[in-house]
Amino acid sequence: MVQTNSMKRAGTSYFGVRIARHARRDMADLAVRGYTGVLHTFSENDFAYYRSMMAEIVAGSHAEGLYVQASPWGLGRTFGGEAESRWVAFHPEECQVLDDGRRVAAACLNSSAYRDFCKEWADWVLECGVDAVFWDEPAWVVPIHVGVDDSSRWTCRCDHCAERFGGPVPAELTPEVQAFREASVVDFLREVVAHVATRGGTNSVCLLPATDGLHGLSSWDDVAALPGLTTLVTDPYWKHWNESAGPFVRRFARLLRETAERHGVAAQLWVPSFGLGAEDIPELEAAIVAAREEGVDDLWTWGYEACRHMSHLATPDAPQVWEAVSAALTGRPQTAVTEAARRELADLDLRSARELVRLLNDEDATVPAAVAEVGDELAAAIEAIAERLARGGRLIYAGAGTSGALAALDAAECGPTFGSPPGEVLAVVAHGEAAEDDAAAATNALLEHTLRSEDCVVAVSASGSTPFALAALAAGREAGALTVAVACARDSAAAKIADHEVAAVVGPEVIAGSTRLKAGTAQKLILNTISTVTMVRLGRTYGGLMVGVVPDNAKLRDRARRNVVIASGAPEEQVDEALDAAAGDARVALVSLLAGVDADAARARLDAAGGSVRKAAETS
Repeated sequence: MVQTNSMKRAGTSYFGVRIARHARRDMADLAVRGYTGVLHTFSENDFAYYRSMMAEIVAGSHAEGLYVQASPWGLGRTFGGEAESRWVAFHPEECQVLDDGRRVAAACLNSSAYRDFCKEWADWVLECGVDAVFWDEPAWVVPIHVGVDDSSRWTCRCDHCAERFGGPVPAELTPEVQAFREASVVDFLREVVAHVATRGGTNSVCLLPATDGLHGLSSWDDVAALPGLTTLVTDPYWKHWNESAGPFVRRFARLLRETAERHGVAAQLWVPSFGLGAEDIPELEAAIVAAREEGVDDLWTWGYEACRHMSHLATPDAPQVWEAVSAALTGRPQTAVTEAARRELADLDLRSARELVRLLNDEDATVPAAVAEVGDELAAAIEAIAERLARGGRLIYAGAGTSGALAALDAAECGPTFGSPPGEVLAVVAHGEAAEDDAAAATNALLEHTLRSEDCVVAVSASGSTPFALAALAAGREAGALTVAVACARDSAAAKIADHEVAAVVGPEVIAGSTRLKAGTAQKLILNTISTVTMVRLGRTYGGLMVGVVPDNAKLRDRARRNVVIASGAPEEQVDEALDAAAGDARVALVSLLAGVDADAARARLDAAGGSVRKAAETS
């Protein structure tokens, strides 16, 4: 392999999250996966409203051992990124002018005011403690990015450009004008790079993969030679240029490496993971191989989790693409992050009780968001479960250890809470630590229950790889039952077997491997949601009332009576009579009152409606 000045590094961009505790969880996830660098996007909105928060996010990234770069995301509409520019709205007179004389919403690179603003932005990100300022795709504006639906248009012909050009800029794109446009980009970079360097900062400049056209630079040497530049970067996103990944990336990786070597700077290359489907993964892997074969080892991807959180950039295959690019960049198999040790907690046992309480509270606070992220997958699984149970099927949980205990608890609560008949919701649990590896135990336990195609097997495992849980899913699949994998790692072994995957990724635990903490909390939330929403969908509640509660003690009898009073609107004396006639069954009493029928007819209606109070009451 060709030797270069680039160091071996795997990095990714990260954007959109401005709550430090959530960002810390994701930084821990990156470190566990084997990433060594992260690029944070510092937009104009962040500059105005999130100045100190961005410093906290940088500090959290450093705590995970990550090298941190800062990108001027969408700044002035002269850099890469989807963020909008506030500056151009406040300074329309400093904006670029198209060849046809129209002014557009992008700052002019030759505007002294805009250059000063970029320096102010750089001062801020340096104060936040970043390791490098990453000048991302500096270029004259792309017309379509500012609403101009004509790719032949170009800029800039404003007064600032005329002053530097030595007179009005011609309306024709002559060789002289094109040379001026390129020189303006280089001069802009020279000024901002020097500014960062004089303040002790480090600069990276990312050039578009083009040496001609309206936005390419014919000479990369002009940028690589800039005083204060540390790293030369390019991002050959082959799909944007309608090219094949391997040859396209190889060509620009070679140009990048050769240019960097000539000027004694490092080389860094970015590949996309956004906008890719599963069918693009071989191309993505070929791109990474090509870059390495050309001697570039400092490799990054845009962006975290294949940008699955951004509708415009995501694809349904984003989780699969993210696992693939992470494995290819880091050289590390992507496994469950719940088991990983966290280096910033090496002094955990030396901390005070109050510090530990605060730490656990902060960690727990990230769990609901992780569960909310899989809301669509969870809802789809529940709809399928409710449909099976409506046909007489059963909800069968399976798990070991903490997961099994949580499954057993949820199953045990369904009868008393919702009036679920015996055997409708049950749990098959591995007893003892060693039993979680006993696949045969799960298979035999499920065989005892004589699985049917109407049943649902929900396997619960933090890692998604517990043999007991996997065997339960396999047995369910063999019987034609619905199968659901509940885990805290995406694309797990369990997910590959199951019909539905519900993976709430909560990141590494405070105590490595103790999945009774965040992972346990996430699983409890998910199981609560599965059983509760399923029962609601089956009509086992009425409105927001627990009318199916089994009145086994005075407190529950009083609760059942109160719910029937609220739901029916009937006088208390009438409710008491209905409950007596229904032998204390609140659902029978409620249907009797709502439909105006006796207890026997109400009970028959309930049976015909599959236990749904609303359906039974509305039956004519």
